[in-house]
Amino acid sequence: MRVGIPLLDDRVAPRCTFADSVLVVTTKRRRIQDQVVVPLPGTTWADLAAVLSEHAVDTLVCGGISQSTRESMDARDVAIIDNVAGTTDEILEALRKERIYPGFGLTPASSGGDGGMRGPAAGTMRRPVARTALNCLECADRRCLRGEPCPHVSVPPSEASSDESQTILEAAWDVALEKERTLCRLAEVVYFALEMGYRKVGVAFCVDLQEPAAILTGVLRRFFDVVPVCCRVAGIVPPGGATNADHAPSGETLCDPRGMAWVLNDAKTDLNVLVGVCVGADCVFNREGKAPVTTLFVKDKSLANNPIGAVYSHYHLNDI
Repeated sequence: MRVGIPLLDDRVAPRCTFADSVLVVTTKRRRIQDQVVVPLPGTTWADLAAVLSEHAVDTLVCGGISQSTRESMDARDVAIIDNVAGTTDEILEALRKERIYPGFGLTPASSGGDGGMRGPAAGTMRRPVARTALNCLECADRRCLRGEPCPHVSVPPSEASSDESQTILEAAWDVALEKERTLCRLAEVVYFALEMGYRKVGVAFCVDLQEPAAILTGVLRRFFDVVPVCCRVAGIVPPGGATNADHAPSGETLCDPRGMAWVLNDAKTDLNVLVGVCVGADCVFNREGKAPVTTLFVKDKSLANNPIGAVYSHYHLNDI
């Protein structure tokens, strides 16, 4: 059997046509006879199909695959084992043991017999996936919901947390467990900050969400001294100049979460509220800032700033 595995760096590419290379592996009787990494010249199904055809690949082991690409592979009699995740070494080991199957590396394997792959298209003998000591999603006992500590982890007692953390948690519990009112997230921020006795609140916002940030600032100013700061506050241009489109379109500056954090640190804010700051930039902001941080709005260009919608959308899950 000759297997083609689209790769992104040293892992199975999350989407088979968005890969930088294809690992072509020839196997026989649970032995890998040959393997070679072939660069992909582009990111279309035709580029992938050309490589598979050139190397006489009969089985495609991949991550996500679109329906059109699947149909193209079917027309070429290429069997597909999809929804696979893992490093190159993990996939090679699974191939050696003939334990590769759709969902490998993503879903717990179902129990069953101990046979090998039954034909390249089947690829469904499921190898048990090694579990870590803790997986709350698969826990059937859920002792924590009965007020008992989890037997799989050692959690420090609440007395070990800092006074500040304990005070924040108690204020959070007061807001979250209140029975008299059903509060929206913005109201929860207000009530939490009031209970904590905060006086100065920073609003760190993305330039794309300037309008909701302005409305939010107006609301918060009824209760607190508010310092709004934009993600472009430092006026940083892309490396190589403002025309470097690798980082930003011509004439645009770059997001600088460190600059936002430094501004709010200098203002000595008691609480910082994130509004639409990009993934990754929010990590830097949280690390560089000195005040506690809560996220109120997030930016999602595809889902009208409602990222949770992706997990309830068959279309977006397949696309991801």
